[in-house]
This record gives sequence, structure tokens and C-alpha cells, in this order.
Amino acid sequence: MSGWTIFALVIALIYWVLRGGFKRLKAAKARGDMISYSAGSPERNWALALAHPTAYHAMQGGFASDLYGADDALAKQLRPMILHHLGLRTDLSDEQVRLQLPDALRQRWFMLDLQRPSRSDEPRAAMAFACARVTFFVRCAHLLGWVDEDAQWQVLMLNAQRAQQCFGSWLDFGQAYAQGRAQWVGTGRSDVLGKVVTPEEVAQWVTEEQHPWHVMDWNLVLEPAVDAAPEAAMAQAA
Repeated sequence: MSGWTIFALVIALIYWVLRGGFKRLKAAKARGDMISYSAGSPERNWALALAHPTAYHAMQGGFASDLYGADDALAKQLRPMILHHLGLRTDLSDEQVRLQLPDALRQRWFMLDLQRPSRSDEPRAAMAFACARVTFFVRCAHLLGWVDEDAQWQVLMLNAQRAQQCFGSWLDFGQAYAQGRAQWVGTGRSDVLGKVVTPEEVAQWVTEEQHPWHVMDWNLVLEPAVDAAPEAAMAQAA
């Protein structure tokens, strides 16, 4: 066998290995494995993981990594949902949203999805669902260029601290989230996930080797958030 033949075989082998590795990496990111979480710190990754079921169904790998904006189709899908959830008119221009949203978030983020609970709603379940939804929509608002980096993390870290204080583990949070989601879907509402999450699914997630709800330590000490505390926001709103 000539030297050129051996060289060609080596190149082909390297290409095959790299191609397989890239395919596995792409599949892992699409699933939302831990490798997809690269938001800058373990604390920020933790904060984003609260929205994992919806985020990785909607965006597949772009939610907790570097963001470069949403494509037109995704932005068109997300825009009215985000504005409605955050209490802004859906006919506002992007510039009007950028002017109004940061203050609106600081004043109301902790009330989102909790203003008008149904009598039959279980409060802890509603809280878990609200924590996940705040994470998803605030991150999406940043993705669409409506809130800057600092404003985004102020709210997301406060929301993460709220979740950590209300629940004792990813399993505890996940089971409450599944119940909260069932309550919400049961009233005829839907979103980009479009289905309920079962307790059995949650129990599986927290045991999967690469799932963030298994890998991340629930009791991780989170970064202190600044200038968006609920007490300050309520005082501003009064």
C-alpha cells in the first residue's frame, strides 16, 4: 500500500470520526442535554433550566447558549405570546416595547401568571408553572432584543431564587410544574409546548445522565440579583 493511499485512509477516518462527533453534538443540543447550557456561569445555567421543557421544544439548543437573535419564523411565533404574557399590547412596535418592557418587568415579573388563579388551582403548582414561564418569556424577550443583558439577568436570578426557596429539589419543582401545567392546559389554553407534562416524564428527566435537572445541583448558591427586588418593585407600582 502506497504512502498516498495510507494518507487518504487516515484523512477519511478522521473525517468519519469528526462527522460522527458533530452529529452526536447536534443531537445532544437538540435534546437540551447539559452540553447545551453555556450561558456564562453555573448559576445562570441553573436559572435558565427552570424553563427546560418548553425552551428545548421551541428552540432546540439556542435557549441557554449564545444568542444571536431569532429567525423571522420563530420571532413571528413568539412575539404575540411574549407581549401578552408580559402585559403589553401586541400592536406595539419593537422600539415601543424596548422603551416600556424593562420597567414593566421590574414592577410585575413576580405576579405573572399568579394574578388571577382559579379556585381549583393548587398554589405550589401554580408557582412552579409561573417560575418556568417567567424564565422562558424573559429570555425570549432578550432574544428578540427587547431587554438588555443586565435587565434580563436581574429578573431571571430573582426568579431562580424564588423557585429555589419554594421547592426542595428538581423533582419537587418538576412535579409541581407538571401539575401547574395540567391546571393551565385544563382551562383550554396552549403555548409552544402544546401539551401536558406527566409526573412520569419528570421522574425520568431527573434520572437521565445528561439532563440538566439531573446534573445541576438544586441547592447551588445563586448569584445575588440587584435592583429588581419584589419589595422595590411593589413600592414603585404603589
